[in-house]
Amino acid sequence: MLHRRLPYLLFALYALVTAGCGSSPTSAPVETSTGIGTSAVIGSRTPAPAPTPARAPAGARATAPGEIYDGPPALAIAPVVDGRASASPEVSRWWIQKIMAEDLNRTDLFAGVIALEHASEAHEGGVLIQPALTGLTWNRPDQRSGTIAMRIRASDTETGRVRLDRVYTASCRDCAVPPGQPAVAGPLSVLMQDVAKDLR
Repeated sequence: MLHRRLPYLLFALYALVTAGCGSSPTSAPVETSTGIGTSAVIGSRTPAPAPTPARAPAGARATAPGEIYDGPPALAIAPVVDGRASASPEVSRWWIQKIMAEDLNRTDLFAGVIALEHASEAHEGGVLIQPALTGLTWNRPDQRSGTIAMRIRASDTETGRVRLDRVYTASCRDCAVPPGQPAVAGPLSVLMQDVAKDLR
């Protein structure tokens, strides 16, 4: 008797289950955060918004290719012009330029110092110095004391703006000259200290 009613019972049970649960084409509400409050979205899930990338602080240096360099510029020194009425052959203009380059390279003012071979030579310097010797006297026969005068003109390479243009005079007594350097190194090093202060 039970086996005859079993199909009817199964059909009735199926009808009860489907009627109780029901079917719906939409899913249950999903709560999402909008930053202002919580809202319900029916029928779909809203993906979370992508995070906003952090903004670099103003003035930060780039680290990628094409990095912006904000350090000190390089300095180029043109060959020394001898502007004295009677040039003294014992003073080498090459030595004067070399000593100037060494003295300024020891400061923290420039990324590097380039001694040019001729005034029109192409260079990477951001600042160009054009030196001219205007006076040189020695007080003693051994040339360890003397006075030097030079006109120093410094300008920005890119804009041509003149940063410095004046005549410097310096002297020293019993000048301490490093081994292998000419006597002009003594008073010239004193002069370059004043030039470096003004360039700073």
